[in-house]
Amino acid sequence: MRIRLHGTEAECMAVAGRLGQVLGVLSVSEPYPDRGVSRLVRVYVEARLDPLPDLVAEGAGPLLDPDCRDGKHASCVGAPCECTCHAGGAR
Repeated sequence: MRIRLHGTEAECMAVAGRLGQVLGVLSVSEPYPDRGVSRLVRVYVEARLDPLPDLVAEGAGPLLDPDCRDGKHASCVGAPCECTCHAGGAR
């Protein structure tokens, strides 16, 4: 399913992260600014109803954020991210 979030960038990214607790988040888009004079953005989350398998618990090592696997680096959602672009709190 595709879920559209609308709000400030911080709000959208926080909600996208929380969705990973109840859905299997496959990807999170970069923020798209609203037209005109607005501080709001749209963020699209692709998810599935059944949660992704917990590979960390199964001993397969840390998970990469889906956006990092795709080379987007837009967010860190749903699992510990081992991507170097997120080192030191940077995105």
